[in-house]
Amino acid sequence: DELGARHVLLRLHPWDEDEANRAAEEELARELHGRGYELSYSLPQNRELVKDPRRWRQALEEIGRRFIPYGRSFQIGQAINRSKWGIWNVREYVELARLAEEVLRRPGSGVELLGPAVIDFEYHVTAAVLNLRDPGFRFDAVASLLYVDRRGAPENPQAGFDTVGKVLLLQAIAETARNSAGRSWITEVNWPLWEGPHSPAGRSVSVDEETQADYLVRYYLLTLGTGLVERVFWWQMVARGYGLVDPAGPTELRRRPSFQAFRTLLRELEGSRLEEVITPPTSTPRVGAGARLYRFRRADGSERVVGWSTVGRSGGDEVTLPRPPVAVIGRDGNERPNPGRTVVLTSSPAYFRIEP
Repeated sequence: DELGARHVLLRLHPWDEDEANRAAEEELARELHGRGYELSYSLPQNRELVKDPRRWRQALEEIGRRFIPYGRSFQIGQAINRSKWGIWNVREYVELARLAEEVLRRPGSGVELLGPAVIDFEYHVTAAVLNLRDPGFRFDAVASLLYVDRRGAPENPQAGFDTVGKVLLLQAIAETARNSAGRSWITEVNWPLWEGPHSPAGRSVSVDEETQADYLVRYYLLTLGTGLVERVFWWQMVARGYGLVDPAGPTELRRRPSFQAFRTLLRELEGSRLEEVITPPTSTPRVGAGARLYRFRRADGSERVVGWSTVGRSGGDEVTLPRPPVAVIGRDGNERPNPGRTVVLTSSPAYFRIEP
């Protein structure tokens, strides 16, 4: 409620047959649904389920019975290109997806299936699954766990593709695939923190809390700003090492800078439409290619120009805004001094409110 997000992705545990645990998950789903949230579910696998299709089917039948009343979008599988998650080849994933199609997509259920949930920039696996001939399933949206943390900032390239380029390529795969409807969701992303526990990518890719908050906002602007991604989910709300909230406080949960940054992003841009990505007019010769400006229009006719620079906290890019702002809001929601039309952008995104 405090964050302001209205879409929630719950990871369920199909291998867990403990009734108390399943009942607790159902209670959480019921409560969130009752508060008006739109729920989606992630259904990961382990090796035991992969080797036992009968048990996978039984888990799907129970999950469908208990959770479809509260949400109807299901991601089938998790990180299918990582053997530690239990899938060792495409054939094994096909069996899981085919059974999910049969069990969950009953006539009149309104269920949407998402997949194949490939992690990282390994689209050869995504394309392989989505272009199988007659696999016995079809995804309503392509789900991708599009981590880019190994490259540092979200603007950094990998094999010639920055985050925007990766989204464009994924959309091209989705639109031309045999087994998908051409829609795209990013169902997992984060940047791990120095405090640990560290991600499988290792400590070398970890960042401090301020950098994590900067990258979160920039990743959301870059991906959703393409107009090609319907949903982006941060993993996860409360967690040591990467969550929006730190659970390790002695008396209460601590909101990290990423929580404040996410809340400000939602508050400033809710109901907005991206009008253009501006090539910033430079005011001094020292400005490099690091400046980014996104112009949004709100329902009331006012505008928000969101700006940041990729040069880091030690410097900035001086640019000229399209029009003078009436207020400047920092990444975490604090109002900042209004310098007028000429501003210095840093690695932390800022929101420039412009009246109609």
